[in-house]
Amino acid sequence: MILFLSLPGLKIEIHVYKIRREVVNFIFKIIGVFFCLILVYVIWQTWELQQFNRTRYEITSDKLTEKHKWLVISDLHLWQYGKHNERLVEAVREEAPEAILIPGDLIVHTETQKFFVAEELMEQLTQIAPVYLANGNHESRLEDPENENYEAYQQLKKCLQKLGVHFLNNEQEILRTGADEIVISGLELPLDYYKKGVQTPLAADELVNCLGEADASRYQILLAHTPKYVPEYFAWGADLSLSGHYHGGLVCIPGIGSIISPQFELFPKYSFGRFDEGGQTALVSRGMGTHTFHVRIFNRSELLIVKAMPADRN
Repeated sequence: MILFLSLPGLKIEIHVYKIRREVVNFIFKIIGVFFCLILVYVIWQTWELQQFNRTRYEITSDKLTEKHKWLVISDLHLWQYGKHNERLVEAVREEAPEAILIPGDLIVHTETQKFFVAEELMEQLTQIAPVYLANGNHESRLEDPENENYEAYQQLKKCLQKLGVHFLNNEQEILRTGADEIVISGLELPLDYYKKGVQTPLAADELVNCLGEADASRYQILLAHTPKYVPEYFAWGADLSLSGHYHGGLVCIPGIGSIISPQFELFPKYSFGRFDEGGQTALVSRGMGTHTFHVRIFNRSELLIVKAMPADRN
């Protein structure tokens, strides 16, 4: 009788034990899958961050009489594609551009120990074509004498200038290729325009105060690090504005675009790509490197190749 009464209790205890064991096994499976996904993600991102696309654009203008090719390297942030950036240099050499245009953030303002990367790269690129560089927000921070890395950056600038790099900080130069004269201007905006979480309108006279009036008689290229003010660049008179800064938004949703800008603007309009208005063009690069948050999801780095030609030719 006692054995008979204890059997149901024993069966219940066995049943509860089986349930607990199944739950524990299920939890361990979930944890295992989770860690496998993390491992796959890390491997994928490690590989992805070492890749870059060559994105090609063609533009026309009645201010041009000949065909031209320019390369745009934006937001490299001291990133390296192979030893001494050999893969990037080889890509540039293969394209054989007339000029290499850098709309800012060649460096990371806190990583002075890696400034040699910029020097090594510029030493090679200046042997291929003239290099024009405008300050991004990282360079602008180091133009302040009170910044602890000011002296290190000034030393880097001197080295790059000796190599032949053209620094255009609210300055312009004329690139003469064939019969055409191309005006290249470099815009350096005050750092207030880069504040995170703040939507700062561009003052009506800011571009004129920084650069003077655009040269309407010649083809005008504007190196302007932030793409936030593309309409203002058009209004100023840029035939072609080149920007970066947003890194393509870091994370992109296919068919929708970038999710958030570095200034915490949701779904920014000018995160990457081409924008045309009345014969003027703005090209926004996804950038060539990363810093702080090394993430690129459906948003591969890109080297821009720009082919420009007269409006009446194919």
